[in-house]
Amino acid sequence: MKSFKLFITFIAVLSLSACQKDRQGGSGSPLAGDGKNTMHGPSDGGGGDTCNGKMIESFKVDITSLDEFKEFIQPIMDKVAVKREDKKKEMPLLMAPFLKNWYLIDCKLQDIPKERKGLYLETYQAAIHTNREIFIDSTAYNSMAKEEKAKLLLHEIVMGYYLLKYLSLEEICKMANTCTGEYTIANKWKMFKPETYRPLSEEDHQKIRNITAWLWQQKSTLNADSFSTILKNNDFDKRFEFSSGSAASDSKEIEVDVHSLLRMFKKYQWSKAFPKFCQFSPETNVSSSICESEITADIRDYHVSAEIKIKQIHLKVKITRNSDKKVFEQDFSFPLVNEAQKVKLHITKIGSVLSAAPFALTSNWPTGFDVNLQEGLKSQMIFFMLNLSDKENPEMYQIIFQNYVWYSFSEEIVKKDGMTLKQIYGYPTLINEDSETIFVESELPFTFSSFLQKKVFIKATPVSEIN
Repeated sequence: MKSFKLFITFIAVLSLSACQKDRQGGSGSPLAGDGKNTMHGPSDGGGGDTCNGKMIESFKVDITSLDEFKEFIQPIMDKVAVKREDKKKEMPLLMAPFLKNWYLIDCKLQDIPKERKGLYLETYQAAIHTNREIFIDSTAYNSMAKEEKAKLLLHEIVMGYYLLKYLSLEEICKMANTCTGEYTIANKWKMFKPETYRPLSEEDHQKIRNITAWLWQQKSTLNADSFSTILKNNDFDKRFEFSSGSAASDSKEIEVDVHSLLRMFKKYQWSKAFPKFCQFSPETNVSSSICESEITADIRDYHVSAEIKIKQIHLKVKITRNSDKKVFEQDFSFPLVNEAQKVKLHITKIGSVLSAAPFALTSNWPTGFDVNLQEGLKSQMIFFMLNLSDKENPEMYQIIFQNYVWYSFSEEIVKKDGMTLKQIYGYPTLINEDSETIFVESELPFTFSSFLQKKVFIKATPVSEIN
């Protein structure tokens, strides 16, 4: 279960910066050059830059030490924090002041064309936002009232957060320098693929200003849920979710109705909307091949013996790899007490906010009643990584199909609660040579969208007509 464990243990710390190719003008400006008064070093760019007789590094500042940050920005961060059971807070904006170098610089910054900012009025260029640095004109900054200084800082923080969607997980991890686990593997999964970089447009800057103004105006009543809603409405990173402690994604365990799961499979079955991008080994790049998935689901009786039968979710899975037409096909089952049973799923955190619940089913597993236990036994396991933010209408991030082979069985006699038991142990391993560890992914999470998500009334027929 190596690849599944990697999925479970992967941690990508949320950062709020971006490593874009072009410079982004601060305070609404999409493209910036160097300050007009800056003296450049050698032509290879390796010299020391100065401004009014001082090295650029001399103007570096820790914005968290500024009174305006402590008084206005920190309370905003505290209110939009995501609280966890261990009482610690995960602040989506907390990393912004530390991932980039901030400079209060004694030089006039280069003006940016106003139409590029989406502004059609006379303004003063007070800040420039680059891939690793933020420059603020100290003359303009020091002439501002304390609240206006805080608004400028907040705008730059929000811009850095908006640019997060253009970063890969690997870039985020390197900049944050706090990631653990095999994040380079998950970085290849299409469900975590960043958006293709482009220079910020007039509309992008309007969204950044909208969030900045909203945070300031709502600073006394902010919470993580309202913050999450407005972020989604303004096209911030779709790979991540934010929630307070009341949301499903914040729970370690969640109960899902059996029929909600069945409806989910039927939705994907009839809409032909199963994830389709294939990866055949966690050690390789995501393949450009397409996989076609066919899955049918129902609830049926399983006869343990002539006298005993149990209910089970039954899935018939067929995944066809287009590149070589290889077929991965198997029937899977999930035992139930009855059809009213709630299925308990455990939420897995990927990063600080994105969550997925693995729904696992097995086939030919050694614990099965009718499985012939012998070396060389092949078993299959399938994981459906689900988005359960709306547990009435689950969505799929990813399908993981794995094929195992069993070997080295042993027995052990133990006594427990006055009973003598024979316990059997065995070792499983993935069959990698056949490349039967496959990931079937969506381009991004939340790709299945419809304004018709709930039960829809169709018509009413009089009872007399039915009879």
